[in-house]
Amino acid sequence: MDEDCLLLGIDVGTTLIKSIVFNIKGEILGSYSLELPVERPRPGYVEQDLSKLENAFYITIRSCLTANNIPPEKICVVSITAHQHGTFLLDKNGKPVLDRAIIWPDIRTQDILMEFCEKNLDKIIYKISGWRLITSLQLLHLIWLKRFKPAETSKAKYFLSCKDYLRYKLTDKLCTDVTDASYTGIMDIRKRIWSRELIEELGISYEIFPEIKDPWEDGGFVTEIASRRAGLKTGTPVVVGAGDGPLTVLGSGAVKPGQLGIIIGTAGVYGLVSNRPDLDPEMRHHVCCFPRPNSWLLLCLQMNTASALKWFKDVFGYEEVLQSEKEGLSPYKLMDMKASSSSVGAKGIMFHPFLQGERSPFTKPTARGIFFGFGTWNTKSDFIRAVLEGVGLSARDNIEVFRERGYSLTEAIMAGGGAKSEFWPRVFADILNLEIKIPKVEECGALGSAILGSVYLRIYKDIDEACDSMIKFEKCYH
Repeated sequence: MDEDCLLLGIDVGTTLIKSIVFNIKGEILGSYSLELPVERPRPGYVEQDLSKLENAFYITIRSCLTANNIPPEKICVVSITAHQHGTFLLDKNGKPVLDRAIIWPDIRTQDILMEFCEKNLDKIIYKISGWRLITSLQLLHLIWLKRFKPAETSKAKYFLSCKDYLRYKLTDKLCTDVTDASYTGIMDIRKRIWSRELIEELGISYEIFPEIKDPWEDGGFVTEIASRRAGLKTGTPVVVGAGDGPLTVLGSGAVKPGQLGIIIGTAGVYGLVSNRPDLDPEMRHHVCCFPRPNSWLLLCLQMNTASALKWFKDVFGYEEVLQSEKEGLSPYKLMDMKASSSSVGAKGIMFHPFLQGERSPFTKPTARGIFFGFGTWNTKSDFIRAVLEGVGLSARDNIEVFRERGYSLTEAIMAGGGAKSEFWPRVFADILNLEIKIPKVEECGALGSAILGSVYLRIYKDIDEACDSMIKFEKCYH
């Protein structure tokens, strides 16, 4: 394969979409990003406008190529990753049934969740799918839509996750991969196929579920129409891709026994790769498919991590925002500095980061955040540190589940927005009593996408060889 071959990785987060071009060594040659609006029409409802999403998707691809003077013909493969637990329904003509998709922070399904638990359906679902019931599950989204939007839902012929919807817009090909399928709560985690037992139990049409493929397989080719909008060459191959949780763990390099993957983004993801779907008898963690042959990911999902710090900045950080504009620094850098000036334990303040409920290691959508233990002696620096420590302590609650189940953790690899901090990884290292490594490439989701593309092109013989060649580490915290 020509060493000049370039790999385009696209990472669609909850609030930001990024297109990044890599060479075959995993080095970034160009990038472009745009903020994505999130709609909150009612308390507890969180949705994404499909037309705005699609426009931003095409704009970032085209702008990434033009702004970095990258010829479209140099792009040898495209690979997409995106946030998971989003419900995208299309009609028989491939048009969206609803203008806005329900996405993962949405908690409108909490009553259905409680109903299922009372009927002990949660245990059946976990045994088959590997997922303890959480409000984010598309399984619950589909039940809610069937009950409360029956006219629209009756038109649905295809059910997709976010990255599958965007790949469909590029290629006209409908399919999903094992990681996104395993996140729905409807896939048999052992057989890696849709569970007819669950689908029949829930009264959902089996026909709406797409073919399940491996993430590095052929996902179609850029169509002429998509070529005009995205600025890509017609016929450019597109791999199936994978969901951002498992793929960011892969792109961070946390793929070996004993390596804990930590993603501190809008939410927190704590993952441990396993060679078997090792379900927890107490249902404290989830199990999903990992984007590597014969591999699964033991998974804990924390509802609020970096989003808790953003909330604090938005509500209480006016001073830091003004100062950042004057000094040309990130407000988060200034908050880092203030937090580090406080002492361990934030001078007595504790913070529970349950701003939108919690989903691991327990499920409680009605849980709410709280500061306690503060007094007249405390300053804003103490409150900021309390947020960082509170997220870290909640992370420890999740990670102790793996230790209690007999898994030996040798080190952690941190990715996501929280990994950009100079201070937060130190807090995590102290709380978890683990060495924490930071990848050189911050955009681990997009790099994971590029890794899938490199395996599709046979630049590397398999996922492990690609990871060894394309992932490097920059910092280490003890």
